[in-house]
Formats: sequence, structure tokens, C-alpha cells
Amino acid sequence: MYIQSLYLNNFRNYEELKLDFSSGINCFCGPNGAGKTNILDAIHYLALTRGFRNTQDRQAVKKGEQYFLDQGEIQQGEHSWQVQCNFAQGKGKRMIVNKKTLKKLSEHIGRIPLVAVLPHDTELINGPSAGRRKFLDVLISQYDSAYLRHLIQYDRILAQRNALLKQFAEDRRWDEEQMELWDAQLIPHGIGIHAGRAQFIEDFQPVFAEYFKEIVAEDEVPRLTYYSQLEENTEAGWIDLLKNNRQKDQVNQYTGVGAHRDDLRFFIDEQSVRNFGSQGQQKTFIISLKLAQYQLLEKQKEVSPVLLLDDIFDKLDDQRLARIAEILDQKLRGQTFITDTSYERLAKVFDTKSSGELRFFSVNSGEVELLDQATTS
Repeated sequence: MYIQSLYLNNFRNYEELKLDFSSGINCFCGPNGAGKTNILDAIHYLALTRGFRNTQDRQAVKKGEQYFLDQGEIQQGEHSWQVQCNFAQGKGKRMIVNKKTLKKLSEHIGRIPLVAVLPHDTELINGPSAGRRKFLDVLISQYDSAYLRHLIQYDRILAQRNALLKQFAEDRRWDEEQMELWDAQLIPHGIGIHAGRAQFIEDFQPVFAEYFKEIVAEDEVPRLTYYSQLEENTEAGWIDLLKNNRQKDQVNQYTGVGAHRDDLRFFIDEQSVRNFGSQGQQKTFIISLKLAQYQLLEKQKEVSPVLLLDDIFDKLDDQRLARIAEILDQKLRGQTFITDTSYERLAKVFDTKSSGELRFFSVNSGEVELLDQATTS
């Protein structure tokens, strides 16, 4: 599967843009602020129904306009199909597949598997736990529809439980029986989420460690662990967890324990990457995480994901850069989109090594031009 073409109308800094892509590696070069990342963001919308900038959809609309249209032509084996994401002020967002509007955005998740490596991904290490849970949830949801359903229902019930806690505080009353009823609804979904995350870590760890070793080529040992407040992922374990924290929940007016408080912890040689990892170690850790994410998603979906690499090559030494480029070209079979400020850097890395089709695009002030195309056998 690969994205054959992209059409944008009033999306971010593009009034209108039509691009045809290589099924292999596509490189976008140009100065900061030219619009390179916006192209990757549009691809992210097509795959995951939202951008990766954590902004509202209306902020993706070109200044002065009322809507955006983001459309891709997808080639899958001998067949092609179309996916469109559009947003209009006052009407909201729609996902349309082969001219049929989806009733729920979640129906589309996993249809185009995607992995993105972004400059702010170091927040996975240094930022709050919410970002690490999001990393887990976005990946697992792309190949496990049951997990996604558990996640949606858990968030819905959690919001209602929290609203009830606030209502109790305002009314200066407490209803233990009502809390138990909400807990009974929450628990099955919490069990499903916890099980999905634990299985993911078990499958993910060896793949991640192998990629890290391949990039670093040193005797550093990486490890990630899944942290949960839950001692036993059973109904009884969840009942005890929620019941034992109920008094705190009553005081704080929100649910302080559960799957929404889980975390990932990262180590190199048993030392915290957050506290002791250098910038180079942190960046390598993140890239290894994402490459392992790619391989696991490919195995689960039985199709190669689309890979987005946004400005990740800056400040990497030549040795690590060469190893990452070799992995991209030799080990990953899917379509890749790369942005960088330096055409010379990308041309040097890929020109003599590429085993497949390679395209370079120049991006400057919202204008995109095909610079070079090389196909080698």
C-alpha cells in the first residue's frame, strides 16, 4: 500500500497543491517555515483522521478561508481507492472513503497504517505521561479494533464518573451505590486496555532493542517498562484499586487511579533516559522506538505502514545517519516521507544507496517542485 497522489485545497499554507509520490522514499527539502511539515501533516490526517500538531481542525484551514480539503489516492496491490478528509467551519470534519462518508471517524483508524517520527517526540521521554499513553494508544488502536473500542468507552465512562464526583461535591452529598455502578461499567474496559498494553510491551521490547543496537552499534542495553497502579488485572484487582482510592477521588473531584494514569519508563543500562540520557541517546532511543513501532504494525496489519520523518536528521553524527538511512532503504518496505532543511545532506545519504525509487521535492513559500527522480534496480 502506498499514497499515489495528494491533493490539498486551503490546507494550512497551501491554497491548492497536487503532488504525485514515489512508492519508495520521498524527500522534501527547504527552509524552515516553507510548508514541508504541512505536507506530512496532511498525510497524517488521511491516515489517522487528525494532524500531529495537537491543534484544532480549524487551525489547519488556510488563513482567511472557511474550509480545507485533503485528498489522497491510495494504491493497494492491483486496486486503487480514494480517501478524503474535509473540514468546514460550523459543519465539522468528515472522512470520506471512495465517496462514502463514514459515520464514525474511528471506522477509518488502521485503514492506512502510519508511523511518524517528529522533532517534538523527545517529549515522549521528557514530557508528561499523557504523551507516552498516547504513543501506546495510537499504535495499538491501528491494529486492534477491540482495544480502540475499549479506549473510547473507557474515556466516555471516565468523563461521566468525574462529572459525578464534581456534582457530589457541589451538592455536598455522596452516593456509594451510584459510584459502584459507574465502576462496574468502567472496569471491563480498563481490563481490556491494560491487557492490550501489557501484551504490546512484551512483543515490542525485543524488536526495539534490536533496532537500537543496529543504530548505536555499542554495548548499551535499552529497556522500557509498563508502569501501572494496578497490582492484578482482574475484576477484583480493579474493584480494590478504585475502592481504595475513593476517598481521595471524593476530595479531588476526579478519578485518580486507573488506565488513564499508566506510564512507560525508559532506561539505558538500567539508568533513566530522562534523567541521565544525552541528547544523542534520547534521539536514538526515540528513533528506535518508532522503527520498532513500524515493524510491529507491519506484522499485525500484514501491510507496510507509511513512515513520516520530520526533520530528524539534524544533529545526528554521520555514522548513525548512515545506519538509519540503510535501515530505511534496505529493511523497511513501505513508503517513506522525509523532510529536511538540507538537500545536500539527504542527497548524500540516499543517492548511492537507494535500492528503490527516490524523489526529491523543493519546498519554498508554499511552492513545491519536483527536483530529482532516480530509479535504480
